[in-house]
Amino acid sequence: MQNEPFDQLDSLPNPHKQKMPLGKVMLINFGIMITYMVLTSFSIDSGPEAGLGVLALDAFLILAQVCVNMLFGFVFVFTENKKQLGGAMLIGGIIIGVVGFGSCFAHLALLEA
Repeated sequence: MQNEPFDQLDSLPNPHKQKMPLGKVMLINFGIMITYMVLTSFSIDSGPEAGLGVLALDAFLILAQVCVNMLFGFVFVFTENKKQLGGAMLIGGIIIGVVGFGSCFAHLALLEA
C-alpha cells in the first residue's frame, strides 16, 4: 500500500483569521450619535434661530466623535493585536462623518416642523 498525498495528515493547523469588528463599532457609534441628538433636542430655546444652535451643537459633537474615532483608529492600526479594530474605527469614523452631518440637517428639519 502506497502513501498517497491525500492520506497524510495536515501538519500545520489553519490559522484563525480574525474578523473585522465593523458591525459592533458602527452599532456603538450610531448609538452614541442618536443619544446626543436626542439630548440636544431638549436644549432648544424659543426664537427664530433656535434651530441653528442645535445644528451647530450637533455638528460639533459629530466632528468630535469622528476625530476620536480617527485618533483611536490610527493608534490601533499600529498596535500589534488590534489592527482589525483600528481599521474598523477608521472606516466607522468616515461613515459617521458622512451619515452624521446629513442627519444634522434632518434633525433641524424635524425640529422646524
